[in-house]
Amino acid sequence: MCYVVRERKPFLAYKLFESNISDQIPGLCVTRQFPDKVKEIFDFRDSRILWLSHTPGKDHHNPTSIGTLATVISSFIERYKRCIVLIDGLEYLVINNGFQQVLRFVEHINEQVMQSRSTVLIPISPNAFSEKELALLERNVEVIEQPTMSVNLEKDFSQLIDEYR
Repeated sequence: MCYVVRERKPFLAYKLFESNISDQIPGLCVTRQFPDKVKEIFDFRDSRILWLSHTPGKDHHNPTSIGTLATVISSFIERYKRCIVLIDGLEYLVINNGFQQVLRFVEHINEQVMQSRSTVLIPISPNAFSEKELALLERNVEVIEQPTMSVNLEKDFSQLIDEYR
């Protein structure tokens, strides 16, 4: 299932990702944040972290290569069948590729994840998108509103996922 997590700063999505990775559920984190900073704050175990950056380097991914990014994510989902993927930086992808191309990217990933028992979390800042763009992004995914989540995030998220399986 694909979830858009509405939040100004992507803390909830990261906590949900962190709480759901395990030996049986591997994770892939695509982020605009510097990977070392992410590792300092969260325990992502052995999850692969891809940094959206124009700077070349190991596990750095050029944000203009959105087709290649879709292939990396799709391959991860196909390989593990049951995994969790966090895609943080959708706004940055829009800046580098335009909204229509990013919408196609999200729809492609959503189609891939529907065929598996995997989960994709996409935190977005609602203020970064127009009302029409938000409606298009949220049309075929589940939406998690930050204020509606209780303090017991892991339990709430697990129950939410179980409802859709």
